[in-house]
Amino acid sequence: MPLAALLALGTAAPPAPATMPASGPAQAGAKRWTDDQLVASYRELSAGGGLEAAVRTPALPKDPLQPRFLEALAWYAAGTPVQAGELTLQQVDGRIQDDVHSYLGLLEAKVKRGEDNDYARTRTWKLVQKLTVLRDEMAKQPRDGRYPYSSLKKEAGAPEVDAWDRDHTLRSPAEFVEKVCRASHERPVLVKFGNTNCTQCMLFEMLGSVRTLAENPSYKGTIDVYKVWWGYRPDAGFAGRIRDPERLDDLVKAEGVKSSPTFVVYRNGRAAPCGDAFPDDRGSDERIAACLKRDPDAAPESNTCASVGARR
Repeated sequence: MPLAALLALGTAAPPAPATMPASGPAQAGAKRWTDDQLVASYRELSAGGGLEAAVRTPALPKDPLQPRFLEALAWYAAGTPVQAGELTLQQVDGRIQDDVHSYLGLLEAKVKRGEDNDYARTRTWKLVQKLTVLRDEMAKQPRDGRYPYSSLKKEAGAPEVDAWDRDHTLRSPAEFVEKVCRASHERPVLVKFGNTNCTQCMLFEMLGSVRTLAENPSYKGTIDVYKVWWGYRPDAGFAGRIRDPERLDDLVKAEGVKSSPTFVVYRNGRAAPCGDAFPDDRGSDERIAACLKRDPDAAPESNTCASVGARR
């Protein structure tokens, strides 16, 4: 699977480069920028010399990032090494700098030349956003500028892996009705809704997290697991096994999914949102496990399932 060039794992933790923004309380009053705001304010920020500083101050996620996600992100920023180690501030700063400069180029191309690069641009902005959260976490005590990661293993390119993704990635609303709505009257169906530019979903694809969850002995044969993609059409940088998956934006909207990733358990045509999750290398996750134990009758009926009166 082709990946962007990544930084090599370092052994020292020198001070952060002077070009990087300060972390912590000193930044508390700074305006934080979304991709949409940066596009709209590009010319004004460029003229005033504040464009790069704005890009380096992204709007942060509303909810705290899970430790397992941050660990996987540290592994990614360190260059996806095969052995466990620690990410340093020097490494994460270098990665942020590369992504900021890539984003600036994409932003200029969008505003000045009208280039259709929404997927690549928003994906890069999300990387800057998530790496900024990771850097802020690393700057806290007692981390002392380091973030440890396990020896995570990238998903192999075996034919059976690709076959699993083809069979478990939904391609149409009709397939959703059949494999989720109707099938949920026989046993639970877990669906991972993912935006194509989602950083966490990128890591899922690299690590094979959703397939590992489906093959966890606790779940295999007792629940069905599927993926639904939405968002921009991806380019060659997409980490997914299916290079150009169908994006079911209308279905995702009908199901009330607004953030990525979102896991939802379906039973008897009813949808129980589990929020985001990050299965470990054994396919276990506390949020999903708790979600599967909820009373199915307490969940609201799925809008899509209700609209077709799906029954077996």
